[in-house]
Amino acid sequence: MKKLGMLLFMITSLLLFSKTVLSAPAIELKWANYFPVVARQSKICEEFIKDLEARTGGKVKFSYFAAGTLLSPAKMYDGVVEGIADIGFSHIAYTPGRFKVTEVLDMPLGFPNAWVSNRVVNDFYRKFKPKEWDDVQVITLHSSPINVMMTATKPVYKLEDLKGLNIRAVGYIADTVAALGATPRGLATPETYDAILKKVVDGVYIPMETYRAFRFAEVIKYTTECWGIGQQYNFYIVMNKETWKKLPDDVKKVFNEYPFEEKLATMWNEIDIDGKQLGKEKGIQFITLSPEEEKRWIKAAETVIEKYVKSMVSAGYPEKEVRGWISFVKERIDYWTKRQKELKIKSTTGPDEVRIK
Repeated sequence: MKKLGMLLFMITSLLLFSKTVLSAPAIELKWANYFPVVARQSKICEEFIKDLEARTGGKVKFSYFAAGTLLSPAKMYDGVVEGIADIGFSHIAYTPGRFKVTEVLDMPLGFPNAWVSNRVVNDFYRKFKPKEWDDVQVITLHSSPINVMMTATKPVYKLEDLKGLNIRAVGYIADTVAALGATPRGLATPETYDAILKKVVDGVYIPMETYRAFRFAEVIKYTTECWGIGQQYNFYIVMNKETWKKLPDDVKKVFNEYPFEEKLATMWNEIDIDGKQLGKEKGIQFITLSPEEEKRWIKAAETVIEKYVKSMVSAGYPEKEVRGWISFVKERIDYWTKRQKELKIKSTTGPDEVRIK
């Protein structure tokens, strides 16, 4: 009887424990993003959320705030640090000077396309782990496709054609616009469509995927492809540090093992291809720089790289270390470009072997 009583007690305790575990409330997390709801960048966040909820067995539930409804692009990072959002999606050029080391990835270093650049930015983070990210949990870094010069008022065939034009750009991307001879105007991307319509700006230096994401195909007439100076916007998905610490180990494991990098590299590459196709359908004129003109753009853009090096040396970083970052990035660009050729992956920009015809 004692053994039977003990057995019944154990079964009852197990059932009560199971009921308690099963009825435990889900961990509620707020995910913020500034892209329009219909944009692929927003849709992939929805995909992440669905997958993560499933892979954690419902232990985590998300409230999703797209289109800047919780945090604007410029306030995203601080909003995550302060706990307004648990997870935030934005890019580093909205907070210039906040990520001094990582801003080396904003330089016009010859990134050929999104498939390559997404690999390189994560290689860089894993290699150097800049302390500037220590106040959050970095889920992943990623990058846009390569910027092209979009204009609404006149075509750009050479540097001289940029004189007198107001071009939307922020951060070091704005420095490149200035180095090329145009006047950069700092606007949030969602504000740029109306600014072009109202002739506040003549164009925008941004990837082709924005033809659809921000409807620029409706207001842009010309696009100059200039991947020789290969520069992109570098993004992050980060989590509040305290939120991360409180997550159970099995949930952390789900986040750590989820293929964010692969999915984002594929997404950015695909939407740029889609963007260019839309641009063609809308009758946008695409301009390719001549080899001689491309060399002029590369030379002009070198001043931006040197400005960055000098600013970092002034901030106390050894010049050898800073140039080491640049060398590492260029080495990884070469490595991943070769891999892209081997894998026969197509992109809108880059060497002839990988370009969509």
